[in-house]
This record gives sequence, C-alpha cells and structure tokens, in this order.
Amino acid sequence: MKDSKGFFYENIIPKKSKMESTKILFKDSNDILEYENKQKLILFSKRINKFFFIISTFFCLFIIFNLTNISLTKHKKNDSNKETVVYKRGKILDRNGEIIATTIKTKDLYVDTRKVFNKKNLKKQLNSIFKDKEQDFFNKIFSKKKYIRIKKDLTSKEINSLMRIGDPSIRFHNSKKRIYLQHNLFSHLTGFKSQGIKSKLEKNLDKKLSKGKNVDLTVDLRIQSIVHEELSKSISKYNAKSGVAIVMDVNNGDIVSLVSLPDFDPNFPENIKPLSENNLATEARYEMGSTLKIFNAALVFENDIELINKNFEISNGYQITSKKLIEENHIKNKEINFEEIFTHSSNVGSIKLIESIGIIKQKDFFKKIGITKKLNVDGLNIVNNRRPVQWNEQASKFISYGYGMSISPISLVSAYSSLVNGGFMINPKIHSGQQSLRKRIIKENTSKKITVLLEKIVNQGTGKKAKVTGLRVGGKTATSKKLENGEYSEKKLITSFIGVFPIEKPKFVTLILFDEPTKNAGESIENFGGNTAAPTFSRIIRKISPILIKQNYLSSD
Repeated sequence: MKDSKGFFYENIIPKKSKMESTKILFKDSNDILEYENKQKLILFSKRINKFFFIISTFFCLFIIFNLTNISLTKHKKNDSNKETVVYKRGKILDRNGEIIATTIKTKDLYVDTRKVFNKKNLKKQLNSIFKDKEQDFFNKIFSKKKYIRIKKDLTSKEINSLMRIGDPSIRFHNSKKRIYLQHNLFSHLTGFKSQGIKSKLEKNLDKKLSKGKNVDLTVDLRIQSIVHEELSKSISKYNAKSGVAIVMDVNNGDIVSLVSLPDFDPNFPENIKPLSENNLATEARYEMGSTLKIFNAALVFENDIELINKNFEISNGYQITSKKLIEENHIKNKEINFEEIFTHSSNVGSIKLIESIGIIKQKDFFKKIGITKKLNVDGLNIVNNRRPVQWNEQASKFISYGYGMSISPISLVSAYSSLVNGGFMINPKIHSGQQSLRKRIIKENTSKKITVLLEKIVNQGTGKKAKVTGLRVGGKTATSKKLENGEYSEKKLITSFIGVFPIEKPKFVTLILFDEPTKNAGESIENFGGNTAAPTFSRIIRKISPILIKQNYLSSD
C-alpha cells in the first residue's frame, strides 16, 4: 500500500454523477385509468375511421354503378329508338317491287275542352272542316271538360285549316296509318290492318311484317289490273252474283293474279259490305261440274286402258238413280268415241268411263293429285274440299261429271297444273318466302296427252269461244247446277272455264268462274260455261300473254 501512494487511479474513482440518485416515477391508479381511456378512444377512432372508410367506399361504388347504369340505359334507349325505326311495319310489294301496302306518318286531332278560347266559334269552325260528323257531335264533345280525340289520320288540308283557327285547345298527336295504294285491286290478298284489327296476309304474315321485313308477293300489278277489269266487265255483262279469276304458273306455283269479286277497299274497312270480304278463290267451295271430267281422261291414260279406242252409246241416257235419268239432248250422235266425251262434254260418257275404270283407281287418283288433301298456301286461308259422305259406286258416278264433291277454285287450279306441267305436283305460292314443291305424281306421257285433248276441246268442242288469236290454248268448260233446299236448281248455275297457255309447252293455267250468271243471250244451258267464262278467258289471255310469255302481240277485237 505504501508503494501506491502518490498514484491517482482515475478509472476506479467513482464519478459523482453516477452516484446521484435517479428519479423514478411511479404510476398511481388514476394514471392507469387515464391510459386505458386513451387506448379505448384510439380503438374507437380506428373503428369510426374504418366505418367511414367502408361507407365512403360503398358510396363511391354506388356512384360508379349509377353512372354506368345511366350510360347503359341511355345506350339501350338509343338502341330502342333504332329498333323503332328498323321495326317500322314492312311493306307488301308485287313481284316487280311495286308497293301494294305501306305505312305512313299521320297526325291525330285532339281537343282539350278545358282550354277552349271561344267555344261557339270553335264548334262552328270544326263543323265546317268535318262535315261528315253528325250535327250534334261537337255539342256533345264540348258539354264535358275532357281531353278527347276528334279524328285520326288527318289530311294535309284538314291540318292547315285547323292550324289557322289558332285555338289553344287544339292539339296534334303523331300517328301512323297503313295505306293500300292499289285500293280494291289486292284486297282479298292483303286484307287490312286498322286499329289493331288484321286480316288475310296482314294477319297471317304479321310476325314478319311487324319486324319491319317486306313481303314480296308473286302477283303482278299489271296482270292483276287487267284480270280485275275484265272480270268486272263480265260480271256486269252476265249479271252474275260473283266471280273468280286465278292465273298461276304451272311449273313453280307462283300465283300471278288472284281476283275475287265483289271486293272492298282496305283503306276503309268500316265500309266493307257483308260477304264482300270473303276470298272466293280460296275460302269458298263449288261443285265444279265438267272441269272434273278431265280427271277421267287422265285415269285412262295413266292405266293404259283400251277405252280410247271404244265407242260409247249415249242415246238412251243413263239411269243414275231410281229418280234421276241423265240425258244428253245437246249431242245428236247416238254413239261417241273417247275424245268426243270431252269435246262434247258428255255426262253419260263420263259415267261409263268411270264404270270401266273403277272406284278404287278414282279414289287413289284424287288423292294423288291432292283433291282429297288439305291444300296449304302460306299466307292464305284455304277451305278444305268436301268429299262425299259415302264414296260408293253411285257417288263415284256423280263425281265423274263434276257433282257430289265441292272443291275450292285454288285447289282445282293446283290439280290442273299437275295434269299439264309434265306430271309434277306443285304447291301454289302467293309470296316468295314459301318454299317450292315439285314432285312427280303422273306420267309425262299422260300430261302430253291431256294437253292435246284440252286443245281439241277449244278448237272443236265446247270451248271454241276461248280461242285467242295468235296463241294456241287449251281448256275445259263447265256448267253446274247449284244445290238449293236439297234439290239442284234449273236456274242457279256455276259456270267456269279452266284454260292453259301456251298449249305446246304449258306455262300458265287460268280459271274463270261465275256464280249465278243470269244473262245468256238465249243460248243452251249445256254450253253456258262456254258462253260466259270461255270468252272472258279469251279477252284476258289476249291482253296478258304479251306480258307473261313475250309473244302474241296480234290485236283482236
């Protein structure tokens, strides 16, 4: 220790600062509670912030969603407006694109009787504009306070007159109207559309038309005009109750013209008279008489029966029932051959043919050519043909000369097409949307023989007045008595002629039919079809053949 004197050991001398006491703070219970309150406040604040964050997020999403929805709604609305334009009701056109029916924009007149400026003056001026209204019509209108439509589809003249009045009660509403530019000409095809009511093509093809698609018809405006005019003249000339005319392409079934009289103006459906809306070409049935006799000839040709070389005795007539004797006073010969049965239109000869052919073959043939089946023409209403209740031997004999079975004119035209077009079944068409059918049902040679026979009927037989200068035609006349109270009338008749042209290569078949013609110029009843329908056929074909087949430009009175 002595040696250590005089040395200073700085590293082992405690520093004063190290020896000073450190202040130690102790928390009491109040401090602990305060701390916990602060922690709770912090936690609550975090929760509040989180809540508002979520609310803000949802609010932002809501705004984004609504903005998107508004955008989409606007887009849909624009699309809807486009659809309205696109889905404007389609037009009905003829085969050459001529407009038959279309829709135009119009205005309707409404009057708010609560805002009339001068009631007396307004009633006076409205009466002068709408003279077709009843005398007290506007008195009733102005007797109540209401907003009422006065008239639909105003004319330009009416609109101008109304605007000059200047009364604040007058209101115009935009509207649409279906118009038929050819008026009566195609009424039995188009039908009409008015205030939710639709008929015929307007009804049957509504699905297509309502989507803005046009309907292209097979009919030709030029041909329809000629047929309508000539048929109208003949109905007046022969004082007939009604008439039908059909022109159809035998190779593809296109209906080039279809006229049923009386008819109507589809622009004014409220004026349609009873029965005038019926399309007699498709919605009526007739006992067609002698036009059905050609089916007997086809049966003979189809079955190669040697009846074409046989003579038939007709002088004694035929006792078809105990009370009914069929006589043929118009035929002077006691015997006639196969061709003369058709050129002279012999009822007795027709019965004897079917006796030899047989009822079974007759039934099969009528089924084959479609007479006993339901005929479908897309767009048109076709009535079913009426067969005999009991198709026995007696019924078979009646059918052989055109009685005991009622068929529609369009059905007869369809069957004749198969007889002359080479033997193919085709389906009649009224618009281009319907598919074509072409199926062989009879021999080609049978069809050729039929056309030869039809030409002989015109050149040598009952159809002489159907001749057309400059054109070879063929056809068959018919006269049938109408059934009235269970008996066949001697005065009420159906007369018809069905013809084919050009006969060397048939392209068109035409049926002319009159119901109850009463003027006959004193000629015999047996040839009545030859004196009414046959000359009408001649006049029509002389005018339409240059258009349809580009020949026969010879003029003839």
